[in-house]
Amino acid sequence: MTAPRVALLGAGRMGQVHGRNAAANPRLDLVSVVDPSAELAGALAAELGCAVGTADGALADPAIDAVLIATSTSTHLDLVLAALAAGKAVFCEKPLDLDLDRLRAHAAEL
Repeated sequence: MTAPRVALLGAGRMGQVHGRNAAANPRLDLVSVVDPSAELAGALAAELGCAVGTADGALADPAIDAVLIATSTSTHLDLVLAALAAGKAVFCEKPLDLDLDRLRAHAAEL
């Protein structure tokens, strides 16, 4: 069985933690790092031995099986919903959102 191919969304503090863990896990294949900061994305991708990508590219790529979402909290829910709609497995850094009513409004999609 081949390892699931994973994209990391977010190269900040928690993205670095999750990215290093994913890269060290022999059961995963970390293939790309995505971040609005090209400098952060490039540095982490170089450290972890993977490519720099885009969120749209990761979600559209049928070869990517899962995403690790470690972006700013305000982007979590939208990225999770987009990833699920794209058929990806999702791991999201907490919290999923800061607005409980917004979460409830999307509960059926989660």
